[in-house]
Amino acid sequence: MSLKYYIHGRRDQMKVALTFDDGPNPPRSDQVIEILNSRGVRGTFFVLGKWVDRWPQAFERIVRSGHVVGNHSYSHQAHLGDYDRAEVAIGNLLGRPTRFLRAHYFNFFTCLYSPVALAPDMKIVDADVNPADYAKTEARAIVEATLDHPALAGGSIIDLHDSTESDDDALRLARPLAMIEALPAIIDGLQAKGYELVGLDEMELVDPITWRPDGRGKFASEETRRMIDELGGAE
Repeated sequence: MSLKYYIHGRRDQMKVALTFDDGPNPPRSDQVIEILNSRGVRGTFFVLGKWVDRWPQAFERIVRSGHVVGNHSYSHQAHLGDYDRAEVAIGNLLGRPTRFLRAHYFNFFTCLYSPVALAPDMKIVDADVNPADYAKTEARAIVEATLDHPALAGGSIIDLHDSTESDDDALRLARPLAMIEALPAIIDGLQAKGYELVGLDEMELVDPITWRPDGRGKFASEETRRMIDELGGAE
């Protein structure tokens, strides 16, 4: 048994995927959609099940606008792999299974006890360009961290955030503001470099990475730690 994930698509194609974590988050997600749609760009939204349950209409607006949605857990708790619960919330509205999953905090060990995460048709997706927009308050800094990222190339997957896992409404609404301000310049800059901005379903993911245990699983349950140890010894 092995757990594999992807950080990029084909390097010989000038395609780049913008991804957004932790939504849906009205009205912030709607602002992101408006920017994407105004430029004819598709994005991929890795949503939280708890927000899908809270704001189903916001989730449906993402889908109706033609963007891709993926599973980002239900509650975004660091050591809880509640992807199956999230899939119920998402699937009830989407009408089909999701094809992409992103481990919250990139804690891949949380996928070990989730049939949804380990399903043969599921692609677990990381990113090779992470501007850390969630930690920045200046739009210019986010633009530069994206466009000048040393890993940016054909096939890159860019990790941005249109929300937060926090139940603090003020933080949830405030945190994405700098990213939203930066987004038009990010899109324009990527297109000026010759990149086509696509949804993950338009990108051929390649070079999967086999996950090996790291320190992030040390606070997991005893059962999960045993699974981590077993997986770490797998070829």
